[in-house]
Parts: sequence; structure tokens; C-alpha cells
Amino acid sequence: MESVSDNLNGGVITAQERQEFEEFKHMKRVAEARSVISRLELSFERPAHERAALRAAVNDAARLRLGGICVAPCLVKQCASLRGEGCTAAVVACLSWWGGTDTADVKVRQIKRAVRDGASAAEVTAPVPAVKEGGWNYIRRELKKLVRAAKRISFRLNVEAPLLTEQELSRLCSLACECGVPCVRTASGAFGSGADEQDLEVIRCAVKERAHIKADGAEMPGRVAALFEHGADIVGSSDAVALARAVLAAADG
Repeated sequence: MESVSDNLNGGVITAQERQEFEEFKHMKRVAEARSVISRLELSFERPAHERAALRAAVNDAARLRLGGICVAPCLVKQCASLRGEGCTAAVVACLSWWGGTDTADVKVRQIKRAVRDGASAAEVTAPVPAVKEGGWNYIRRELKKLVRAAKRISFRLNVEAPLLTEQELSRLCSLACECGVPCVRTASGAFGSGADEQDLEVIRCAVKERAHIKADGAEMPGRVAALFEHGADIVGSSDAVALARAVLAAADG
């Protein structure tokens, strides 16, 4: 019978050792795939979705162990009620979606309502018109109010990067960190691309590891990997279910 030393000295690998090594590599690939999937969030923000579609989305998120489901305010309560006991996906309420044009008081009420309805996190759009007008004192006051209102749940600021210049984007993200915003989302996708490498670089340089970054718009597994490489901590996509399945299939292959 071959000893371990014989194998080491002679460079012999038994069939059993080879099988164990392949199983180890497979387990490692699956663990890495699961880690990626846990940082994927399903974008389900359109209010036109039917309850049956929401139920299917929640079931898929639970089965695949997605990081979260992002829904419009009218779907938060339904989404929270559909989550099973073992579902780890966060319910993310996407508020003031259209350019952040609601007043600060309205946004505060939206956050409080989302909390009552069972949201795990709130993504609130920054006031884009105020950014364009240079109303930084107003923005500072609003952000402080929003952070306080969301103290019981996770808070994220959607900055709608495609609408902003690099200077505006950088200053907004820096101000968000100063006000205690723990996570910045690149964009909702309502105004074009959800994530751009150049925007990600601007955001990453502005936050300087003071906040997490969520990037949107991935449609292929390679795109997900690219967004992570450019500094994203979370990736949101309306194709998150298909992406998760593709990542798992690649790990099993």
C-alpha cells in the first residue's frame, strides 16, 4: 500500500486523491458562485408587475439565495409577506424613483411607510434638480433627514449618475458620505444605463471606502464580474435570476 511519503516522493496521485481534489475544486467553485449570487439583487421596481410574477420572483430569490429584491413602494408589503422563513433576500424599497423630485418630508414619510410594510432597506433617489442647481445646503439637510428616518433599516442613496457631470457626481457622493450614507447606488436605469465604468470610478474615488457601492445594469455574468472589479459591492439587475443560474451552472461545469 502506498504511503503519503511515497506519493510525495514519487509524485504519484491515486485515483481517490484525484477524485477528492476534483470534489474540493467543485466545492470551492460553488462557494465562490454562492458568494457572487449573495451580492446580486433582483430589480423588480416596475409597478405594473402582477402578484403572481412577484410571488415567482420571491421564490426564485429564496431558492437561489439572491441578496435582495428591489421593489416599488406599492409592492413592499406584498413582497415582505411572500418571503418565507428561510428566505435571506432583503426587501429593498425603491423610493422617489423619478429623479428624486419629491420633497424631503415626502421622502421621510415614504421611508417610514416602507419600514412599517416590512422593508429591509430603502433606496432613495437624490434630488437631481437640486444637484443641478448647486443647492448643496438643501441636499445636506435632506440627506441628514433621510439617514435619521432610515435608522432601523439599511439606507442607500440612488445618485442617478447618467444625469450628472463628473463634478456633480463626485461632490454628491462625497457629501453623502459626510452625512452618514452607508451605500450609494449608481442609477435606477430609468434614465439610460444603470452603471458605467467611468461613473463607478468617480464614485469609488469620492467615497474612498466610506460607503458601499451598488451598480446596476448587468445582463451577462461577465458584466457582473466587471462591475465587481470596478469597485461595486452589490450588483442589481432585472436579469438577476438568470444571472444567478448562469453563475451556478458555470460552477457546476
